[in-house]
Amino acid sequence: MRTLLCLAGVVSAACFSPSAFPLAPGRATRPARCSTPLSMQLESRRSVLASAALAAGSVVLGQTSFAAPASAKLDPRLPTPDDLTIYVGAGCFWHVQHEMIVAEQKILGRDGKTFTSVAGYAGGTKVGDDSKVCYHNMLGDSDYGKMGHTEVVAVKVPNDRLLFFMEAFLNLFDANGVRADPQDVGGEYRTALGLPGGMENDAVPVLADFAKEKGMKVLPGKGNEKDTLKDRTIYVYDTAQFPFYPGELYHQYHNDMAIDYGSE
Repeated sequence: MRTLLCLAGVVSAACFSPSAFPLAPGRATRPARCSTPLSMQLESRRSVLASAALAAGSVVLGQTSFAAPASAKLDPRLPTPDDLTIYVGAGCFWHVQHEMIVAEQKILGRDGKTFTSVAGYAGGTKVGDDSKVCYHNMLGDSDYGKMGHTEVVAVKVPNDRLLFFMEAFLNLFDANGVRADPQDVGGEYRTALGLPGGMENDAVPVLADFAKEKGMKVLPGKGNEKDTLKDRTIYVYDTAQFPFYPGELYHQYHNDMAIDYGSE
C-alpha cells in the first residue's frame, strides 16, 4: 500500500550515493574506545541500563513513569565531527525518523537547526550506477529492495550517549518484539542496527541482554536478509562494511501512514 502511494512522488526524485551526503559514514573505521567504555566501568551489563542516568533517559523519552533524579539532567550536545554515525531500522523509515528526531531532541537537546536524523537505506550487498541506492521506481533504477537493502534512519550520536539511543531503538518495538507497522512486510522492512565495529561494538552485549526481554535475538548482519517480523531478529551491521545511503528528499520528515506529525 505505502509503495503504491509513493511511486508517483519519487519517480523523478534524486537518490544519492554515500559521498553525496554529509552524514554518510563511507568506509570509516571503528573509532577509538573512549576513556570510559560502555561496558567496562560497571559491575554488570544490567547495571548500565539500570543506572540513574539511563533510567532518566527512559523518562525523558516518555517510556517510563519513574521520577527523574536531579542528577539525571543531560547537557545539550550539538553535532560534532567526533560523533558516531549509526543507523536503525524497524519497519517504515517515516515513523522511525520521527522517533529518532524525538530522541535527538530529548537526549541531546537538538532542534530543527541541528537534527541529524536522515531516512535512507542500508544492509544490502549491491548498489546501482554511481553507487546509487533508490526507492522503488517505475524505471527500476537502483531499487533498494532488489539490491537487498532495508529502510533505516541514520543519526549522529556522541559515544557517551550511545546507550540512550539503544534504549530508544528498543522502544520502537512492543513488549513482544513486534515493530509498529507489521502490515509492511519484506526484507525492505527488517530490523537493522548499524554500528561502528558491528557486533564488536561495546553497546551490543547490553542491547542483547535487554532485547531478550522482548523475545528478540541479536545476530551479525551479512546483507540481503529477509524480513525479521516472525523471528524477532535484530541484525547488527558494521557501518564500515554496510554504509548508509541517504534516501530521497521526498522521504525526509514525512508523516506516517496514519499519523500526521505536524509542521514542528
